[in-house]
Amino acid sequence: MARRSVNKKTVRTTIAFASITIFLMVAPALASAYFGAGLFTVMSQSMKPHMSAGDAIITDVVSAHDVRVGDIVLTTNPDNMEQVAHRVVQNSTIDNIHYTITTKGDSNPQVDMPALTFHSNAPLRKVIAVVPKVGYALDLISSTITKTAGSLALIAYLIYLVRKTRRTVELNAQELNSLTSDEEINVKVQQLVQEHLTKITGASPATLPTVSRESVVTPAEVTSQLQRSKADIYL
Repeated sequence: MARRSVNKKTVRTTIAFASITIFLMVAPALASAYFGAGLFTVMSQSMKPHMSAGDAIITDVVSAHDVRVGDIVLTTNPDNMEQVAHRVVQNSTIDNIHYTITTKGDSNPQVDMPALTFHSNAPLRKVIAVVPKVGYALDLISSTITKTAGSLALIAYLIYLVRKTRRTVELNAQELNSLTSDEEINVKVQQLVQEHLTKITGASPATLPTVSRESVVTPAEVTSQLQRSKADIYL
């Protein structure tokens, strides 16, 4: 005779741990895929005092013809292929099809060279918000090492939970042999049910209902009752 149980605290902890882990791993990708939002970390001081190294910037996707002077856009430096978030100081066009955008870091003495030319509908990332001092932490959370460690931790915790649910409390042979009368069995049934309800509800044993052996309906009894009900319908 065995009994298995998982208390509510364990279930809540598991759900919370799994939800947070999954959210941290997939939230940036979902935000980019469905809303066009991007999250990047500032790596230099070229835009001080507006933003500093270690800040996080949130970007949205706009078309090149919607970029205005004063906007901060994320572009790729053709010399080293690094992404740079600098302020637009000039946006010009001759044929309304191609736009030439010149950018400059707020603390840099010179504009960025060369100026970049984009098609009118080319997508550019425009900075819409700056979150101070959280960029490095976000980089750490979104890194491959952290995602791998989080996945392994989640798997390890789930394995621990499965093993915990398999722990059983068994009555020894002597206790089984001692349950010879219906009254003793009834008392044992009440004890086991109250222990189980206490674990899953956290309620005091005194407030729990009393369950006797006679109130337990077996699957065979349920089937029999259904068959009798069906027979009554056809009478």
